[in-house]
Amino acid sequence: MKAIEARKPSKAKAPTQKGKRQVNPILDLLQNMDEDLVGFLRQAVLKEMDLGSAILGPEDAVDLFAEYLENCALGDVDEDEDFVTSLVVELSNLKVNSEGGEREAREKIHTIYELLDKALQAHSLSALDIMITGKILTDAGWAVPDNLKRAMMGALQAASPDSQGAVTDGIVSSLGELARQGGQNPFDVCEDLSSLLAAFPAEASSVLLSDLIAGKNAGIDQAVAGFLLHPDAGLAQAVAEALATSATQTPVESSLIERLVRMRPWLPQTRQAQLDSTIRAMRLNALPPVNAELPKAIKCYVSVCDGMGTRSLFVTQRAGAHYQLASVMMKVAGVAEVLVISELSKAEIDGTVRQIKAPVQVVETDLDGITRMLRLAVADNLVSGNPPPFKLVEVVESLGLGQVQPDHASPMDIITGLLADVPPVQTDPMAVARAHADILESEFKYQWFEAGEALEGLLYPVKGSKQRVAKLMKAYLPERRLFWARQCAISALAMRSNEKKRHSLWNQLALVGRDIASELPLDQIPFMKQIAEVSVQAFEGRLAN
Repeated sequence: MKAIEARKPSKAKAPTQKGKRQVNPILDLLQNMDEDLVGFLRQAVLKEMDLGSAILGPEDAVDLFAEYLENCALGDVDEDEDFVTSLVVELSNLKVNSEGGEREAREKIHTIYELLDKALQAHSLSALDIMITGKILTDAGWAVPDNLKRAMMGALQAASPDSQGAVTDGIVSSLGELARQGGQNPFDVCEDLSSLLAAFPAEASSVLLSDLIAGKNAGIDQAVAGFLLHPDAGLAQAVAEALATSATQTPVESSLIERLVRMRPWLPQTRQAQLDSTIRAMRLNALPPVNAELPKAIKCYVSVCDGMGTRSLFVTQRAGAHYQLASVMMKVAGVAEVLVISELSKAEIDGTVRQIKAPVQVVETDLDGITRMLRLAVADNLVSGNPPPFKLVEVVESLGLGQVQPDHASPMDIITGLLADVPPVQTDPMAVARAHADILESEFKYQWFEAGEALEGLLYPVKGSKQRVAKLMKAYLPERRLFWARQCAISALAMRSNEKKRHSLWNQLALVGRDIASELPLDQIPFMKQIAEVSVQAFEGRLAN
């Protein structure tokens, strides 16, 4: 599903001695721009960017980013919200095109990073500009480059030590006011705060987050708890320690403890121990549970994998008089994006479902099928070292799934389970031969192929289509057998996830995937040769353009 469209630091702790405040480098850095910072933070948390409604229309992302940097140099970057929104949209689209194998998109991304590097070398970005740039890149799904973080670190080190509390007090007060207003979704607040801090060194972020927790606001604690899933283990540890310290002073909402329990299996064992300590401290001062009425699940859907290994699931729900949609995008590295759209009318949710289903092969399933896909995906998150987004907790919670334990099943494990109750006549050599023939003529024929910089680097020196196909079969695809076996396994699992409406191709995919995962020579697997041929066709098509 295409998105509908943030170093290990030294340990940082929340202040524990009354009347004493930790020296906060962020305060020093921003002592002369506290009103701008607090205003920007308030605006970012109050208003979710509607990335689908940019009014400037599609423009070249490089030109937009160059204009953005020029605005930064002139000091008016935050004057036009629509412009910034359009920039995020175009950068996001560029990333999607790059991941789809578009060489021009990769070159534009490289150009944009070069433009940013030149601006940083020219010192034309203020500290606030650096922070906003980090947020823009993060919101668009881009990596925040090290040179941007180094620029922020340099600004931190160059700051005067005169200011001590005004900025943090302003931020804590502003966020506290938002939480007291009610209706603020902690998952959205965490997402915004994470993108705001994306350009900061982890150590400085740890200090600020600890200070926010020390403000003793339950709404803030609910949002900052999402940083326990931050990729930086040191930052997550600082947040865990601050939450544990706060729990000794202020009663803890039981819902927060339940959320931490849900998150626990998604973390490496080394981080689970720290989280367990925090959970124990919270339970000693927990408020009574509050039973909330969950939305009612209406229909559940899962998609097959696309050529890059991306797949999705989504669930329509009834919440009171309205409807909502919960969707999860999963990639090779695990759960990547999570979206919850609430307060939709019946017409709106029907239209949204049609829009999501149109470009992909989607199969209706049930909550057990949803859970299995999530379990496989969070296992991928653990392997890749990238914890899932905090917003996944919101989806799991609203569906009433409890703990979603990682499922580390291999492609062969998945396929063996799928074929366990299949009659022998449907898995014998003749059935396997038919499966290979059927898959060659299936909808996957032109959907599954290889692309990317590594593949292009391999094929450029080779002349002729046949020679290129042979090169892929010999020097590239052997290392990709596990990937393609998993593509087949997970897609077959999705297609078979509904006993009443299972897709007819699931069995063929499982059999072909089993051969790919085996030690059968690659040139004896017709589907792998077809992948090589279509990959070369796509490569040569891009060359012609």
